[in-house]
Amino acid sequence: MYKFSILKNERNQNIRLGHLKGMNYKKAVVLGIFASASLVFADGPWTLSACLKQAKEKSLKLESAKIREQKADVSIEQAKVANYPTVSASIGNSLYDSPFRDGPQDHYRLNASISASYTLWDGGTTKLSIQANELNKEATRLSTKETERSIQESVLNAYMNLLAAIEKLHTADASVELAKAEFEHYNTLFEAGSITKKDLTQSQANVLQKEAAQLSAQLSVNTSKTTLRQLLELPESAEFEISAPESDIKTPDELSAIPSLDALQKTATDNHPGLKSDSLSIQAAKKNTEIAGKGKSVKVSLGANASTGLQAWESGKYGSQIKNGYSHSISLNINIPIVDGGATENKVLQAQLSETENMVALKELAKSLENNIEKLYLNALSADMQWKAAILQVEAENEALLVAEEQHNVGSLTYTDLLSQKNRLESAQSTLTNAKYTSLLARHLLDLYQGKLD
Repeated sequence: MYKFSILKNERNQNIRLGHLKGMNYKKAVVLGIFASASLVFADGPWTLSACLKQAKEKSLKLESAKIREQKADVSIEQAKVANYPTVSASIGNSLYDSPFRDGPQDHYRLNASISASYTLWDGGTTKLSIQANELNKEATRLSTKETERSIQESVLNAYMNLLAAIEKLHTADASVELAKAEFEHYNTLFEAGSITKKDLTQSQANVLQKEAAQLSAQLSVNTSKTTLRQLLELPESAEFEISAPESDIKTPDELSAIPSLDALQKTATDNHPGLKSDSLSIQAAKKNTEIAGKGKSVKVSLGANASTGLQAWESGKYGSQIKNGYSHSISLNINIPIVDGGATENKVLQAQLSETENMVALKELAKSLENNIEKLYLNALSADMQWKAAILQVEAENEALLVAEEQHNVGSLTYTDLLSQKNRLESAQSTLTNAKYTSLLARHLLDLYQGKLD
């Protein structure tokens, strides 16, 4: 199984669960954090850039895309070969018999020939085919780049989800440690007759609830790291650590400013490989339409042939037979299509439909890109605001908990109300974590679409 931990500075969890006698709250939080990071790694740290690089090098999807590039290279060579001279040789061996012919006869005949052909003019089909395949090759290369970006986007999502899950697990671990310490303290108070059985039972139930939340947080971490592991094409037995400087960021003010929407749209459009690929596919489709129209073009070819043969067994003088049977010829062939049953028209129509289909795909992709950039831009702005609001909310809930603890200590607040305030603080912490990593993810995705991660 994988061993994960986060290499980062100790973080103040802001969880205060009551003034327990003899209990140091800061130490309890630290113990909770280190308890949640009990798995240590053996290999070097995996930063976000290292994960992106690994995915680009090992992704099976990228391997398939690169194979398509190789196929495109082969198609170009095939198109070029169509314009080369062709030479072929043949040797024929025949056994025959003429049963109604009198006299001796041979029963074996040997024929040998060599032929050559060269297309002088094919209406420009070969040239157009080479150009179309070269365009397809470049389109395929850009399509591979688009696949690479798609993989990077998946890695970004998985990486940020894992960081958020681990941070929530740290919080859950700390909450469990403090809840257990609080229960032990309440048990002592109950035995001394200072609190009721109800308060003790609620404290015990609180421990179980925190442990259930801890289990859920651990499951989220396991799911997230499995997703990331599979994206990196790492075996299940591998071990690796994550180095996450992103986790040390406290506020969106520490990040660079988000560019304007217009600037993002322009940069993303200029750097999107899918748009360039579809544009080249349209050009290739136009070439294919021209090729289809060449079906009615006159074709001129030059041919040459040399042949000889001999008969064996009853006939003699094999050398003389080969010499006397030798002949050669040269020919100029002109093929003029007249009626082809509408085959050319159908090919042209199919090529035109493919061209139109590529144009529609390009427009759809441009619209989708525009919507995605706008959505990411708004998500980034919204996440920044939610992040700042969550910071203030955590501070407010923390202050409210301090007041609630004081009220509970003097008997003016029930234990149930105190637990409710603690849960509100933890909920605020969870909201803060979600907003933080949503903001970081949106910014990284904007960088990706601008080509900054290439």
